[in-house]
Order: sequence, then C-alpha cells, then structure tokens
Amino acid sequence: MGPIIKKWLYRLLLIFFSLLILWVTQLLWPVWKPLFNSVLLAAVPLLLSALFAYLLLPFVHFLIKAKCSNRLAVWIVFIVLAAFVGAFVQWGIPSLWEEWKNLAIHLPQIIAQLDGWNYQVSGWIAQLPEPVAQLFSEAMDRLVRRTEERLQGMMMEADHSIKWIVAISLVPFMTFYVLKDRERMGEAAISLIPSDKREHALAISHSLHTRLGGYIRGQLWLVLAVATVSFIALYLLDIPYALPLSGIMGLFNIIPYIGPILGALPAVFIAGTISFNLVVWVAVAAFVIQMLESHLLAPWIMGKNMDVHPLVIMILLLVGGELAGIIGLILAVPLYMVISIMIHISFSRKRLDRIDK
Repeated sequence: MGPIIKKWLYRLLLIFFSLLILWVTQLLWPVWKPLFNSVLLAAVPLLLSALFAYLLLPFVHFLIKAKCSNRLAVWIVFIVLAAFVGAFVQWGIPSLWEEWKNLAIHLPQIIAQLDGWNYQVSGWIAQLPEPVAQLFSEAMDRLVRRTEERLQGMMMEADHSIKWIVAISLVPFMTFYVLKDRERMGEAAISLIPSDKREHALAISHSLHTRLGGYIRGQLWLVLAVATVSFIALYLLDIPYALPLSGIMGLFNIIPYIGPILGALPAVFIAGTISFNLVVWVAVAAFVIQMLESHLLAPWIMGKNMDVHPLVIMILLLVGGELAGIIGLILAVPLYMVISIMIHISFSRKRLDRIDK
C-alpha cells in the first residue's frame, strides 16, 4: 500500500470515527445532559476568568515594562477596572435594569402584537399559489411560536438563575489569581509533562496564546463596537429597549454568519409592534452594521487571527448548534482552532523528526 493511499485511508478513518462519536453523543444526549449542565456550571467561571485574563494581560505587561512588579501591576489593573465597573453599576445598570423590567412588563402585549402581525402576513401569504402559501404559512407559524417560547422562557428561567449568579460572582477573584499566579501555574503545568514532550507542549502553548488570545480579544472588541453602533442606530430610530437590544446584537455577533441575523431579530420584532416602516428601517440598519463589521471592523481588529475557511465554519456551526445550542454556536470555532493548532504542530513535529532520521 502506497504512502498516498495510507494517508487518505487515515483521513477517511478519522472522519468516520469523528462522525461516529458525534452520532453516539447525539443518541446518548438525554442521558448526558444533566452531567453536561453540571460541568458547564463549573466550566463557565473558569472559561470567563481565562477570557478576562487574556483581555487584561496586555495592560499587566505594559505596567511590568514600566518597572512595576507583577503583583503591583495586577493590583493597579484591578483597581482601575473596579472604578470602571463601579461607574457602570452606578449609572449604567439602573438604566439597563429599568429597560429589562419594562420589557418584561410589556411582554404579553408584545406577544399579542406579534400574533396580530402573523395574522396580517398570513393574509398576504394566502393570496399566493396554494403550495407556496402553505409552505410560507407553516414557516411563519413556527417562527412566531418559537419566538414567543424563547421570550417567555427567558423571563421564566430568571427563577433558576441564583446558582449562575453565585458562579459568575467568582469570576473576578479567579481572574485575579490567574493573572497573579500565571507563571507558577504555567511552571506547574509544564512540570507535569514528560521532559521529552515539553518543547512540543510549549510550541502548542505559544501558538494558542498568539492565535486564540488574539481571536478572543478581537471578538470582544467587535462585540463592544457592534453593540455601540447598534445602540446609536436603535436610539436614533426611537426603538424602545434600545440598550438591551443593542447588547443582544453585539453578543450574537460572536457567532459567525448567522449571529448578526439572530441578534437583529428581537429588534425587528419590537419594531414590528410599532409599524412596518420601522421594521424596514431596523432591518436596513442591521444590514449596514453587518456590512460595516464584515468589511471594515473585522479585518482591522481581527487581522489574520481567524484563518478558517467559510465552509468549515458553516459545518462547525451546524454541529455545534445541534450538540449544544447557542453555547455550541459560540464555542465551535474557538474549539476547532485549538484542535487544529494542536494537530498542525503535532504533524509538523513528526515530519521534522522523520527528516532528521
């Protein structure tokens, strides 16, 4: 058997076993879901603390270069951050909470107006040929029903949020210790790796730090930029609840391709309760913001951190969304980047070892 056939056979087997694992995971998902939720509750604070550590690390390094000790640099960064957070809590949180409260109070009226909007659209659809009309009617019914379920579910799940509040409240403390003791943590992790594998592990760590760290920082800057521009647009269009709606638009921008569409839907639905003209204006604003993000902000902020083919991203989104919903959509691309970096470096090392021999 030739080397080319062996290589393709290996790839086919890898694809087959990957699909088999995904299929088995899907079959056993009802059994694994409680365990997955528990692991997620424990993992989210760790992931968020690592995320914030990545964001704050450049500021810590800047202060260290300015002759501050590591401990002092971390304390200065956290004191400045606490001042910003305190200002946001003092002036930003009350406005945001008031808008969320108003949204919850007016939710039944919004849902009733959505039903009325669906009835009007159904009347227009009824004038189409029967097979086409039936297809569009079923799609609209599903869309409205799922939107209503999501809106009601978001409000009802607030009763079960205490454990998440406790978990998230640990994030600042965990971030502080990750930044303060990052070198000791790194040394401890390296000491667990066999000496002949350490160079390989350090290469993976450096590549992950460079590419994944840049990707995370870039995505968060994009979230902030899109949320800010969206708030300005919604405020100028006089859309109610502009602050939470723009936050949703910014957060959903993390999901490639479909994220901006999903993030704009709540604003479109709220506009639909006012007038159809406003729906058009909100849709146009969302489209312009997406074009601005795709062709100006993303290339400028992200650079070459996200070197992933669009077709691969679409497949990742399908698999991630099927396995873990919104969380899967958000984590699919970063996890792929981690795995691809590890595989690429491993294969490069094997190739070099083969050349040396």
